[in-house]
Amino acid sequence: MEKLFLLLIILIFPFFLSANDKEIHKVAVVKNWEPYYFVNENGKPEGYAIELFEKVAKSIDLKYEYIIVDDFDEVFKLFEEKKADIIPNIGITQSRENLFLFTQETDSFFINIYKKTNATYKNIKDLKDKKIGVVKRNICNKLINKDLTNQKIYFKHFEDMLTALKMDKIDAFCYPQPLIEHELTSSLIVPFPRSIKEIKRGIGVSKAQFHLLPKFNEAITQLKLDGEYKKIYEKWFGKKSFIQLSKSETIFLIITFFGVSLTTLIVIFYFLSKKRWLITKDILQEEIKNKTNILKIQNQRLKTIHRKLKERTYKDGLTNIYNRKFFNEKLNELLSLYKRYEDKFSFLIFDIDDFKAINDTYGHAAGDKVLIDLTSLVSSHIRANDYFFRVGGEEFVVLLSQTSFQEAQEVAQKIRIIIEKELNCIKNRKVTVSIGLTEVNEGDDIETIYKRADSLLYKAKNRGKNRVVIK
Repeated sequence: MEKLFLLLIILIFPFFLSANDKEIHKVAVVKNWEPYYFVNENGKPEGYAIELFEKVAKSIDLKYEYIIVDDFDEVFKLFEEKKADIIPNIGITQSRENLFLFTQETDSFFINIYKKTNATYKNIKDLKDKKIGVVKRNICNKLINKDLTNQKIYFKHFEDMLTALKMDKIDAFCYPQPLIEHELTSSLIVPFPRSIKEIKRGIGVSKAQFHLLPKFNEAITQLKLDGEYKKIYEKWFGKKSFIQLSKSETIFLIITFFGVSLTTLIVIFYFLSKKRWLITKDILQEEIKNKTNILKIQNQRLKTIHRKLKERTYKDGLTNIYNRKFFNEKLNELLSLYKRYEDKFSFLIFDIDDFKAINDTYGHAAGDKVLIDLTSLVSSHIRANDYFFRVGGEEFVVLLSQTSFQEAQEVAQKIRIIIEKELNCIKNRKVTVSIGLTEVNEGDDIETIYKRADSLLYKAKNRGKNRVVIK
């Protein structure tokens, strides 16, 4: 009897494990935030963000259920109380990093100021001391600051704010452009000629679910490469998305296209030169079917190869962080955003003190271990939105976006201290770093900001090492 009981346990246990293997994730959605989220007539969530998220979830076999709420206040409360794991689409901002980790950008929108058509003010400076409406916990709260107006009027819902403008209770309001375009039908309300900021958006994940980020990012990239992302975006917004394939993704897409085209030409040539005697319809269709299957297999192999090539293109082979090639592209992108929108960022450069002595004394294998352990340690102490690069042998760069210079200084000191205290990969020897830190200035290009940071790094070296020098 006991043996039979044990046998039943052995047989049932794998099924029990399988049933509990898939965690059901709680996904928070706002019920009335078209075209991103809304609840359809059947009581089901729908919208751009929902369709994109469900594609991503399906591709990684993610189990989930929706929690439908009235507004973003309730979303934030759910995450604060650890009752939600995912929000399918949310603005990537520094103020939200205490609650969320963010995927790569899935889209972006512009923030505009809206006024009545007959209003005399023409730009944001004309709004000083005017009443400006904002929705609570919307990004506009940060953009419409106290320097601009002392009469910021808060609303719980967009509809209330729109009514207030029509009734002259406020002079203007701030709100995201796509939502206005979807809701606003009145020609009596118009935007200012120039948007005040572009906000990048992505999937938000609770910090407890950090392991989902790489899966989400890989799935999003694949949707872009397959063209599915573009179809979803254009379905809901009727225009080209703000976030397009990166330069490298475009190159790989072109390579894939030409690879498939070349294979197709070879097949056609094969038909023309070797199979001219195939004149019957049945035989010809069978040949086409076989060659089509071959093309599908080759196309899948090409995609796999290109995905691996893409990873190698931007990653350092030893440390598996971003390399110098991606550093040049990302720095150029951040400089362009600064010139266009004045989005400041900080440039942190450091290298390992006396690294040559470590190699000479302990060997290159020990030196490689220092590099690997250091990058792993630093990666675990910076934000998901920061970019960490190996730009030389023992030289590294961290680009800190959406961060004040004071906060960047705190990050630099934190990196220096954790390396000194926690990097113990060589017995009886402390590993330290010297750091140069600067902030982007008007007129900067890749060369000027790099040289300025590099000169600060060498000042840190000359002043005794294991320190941060700023400018």
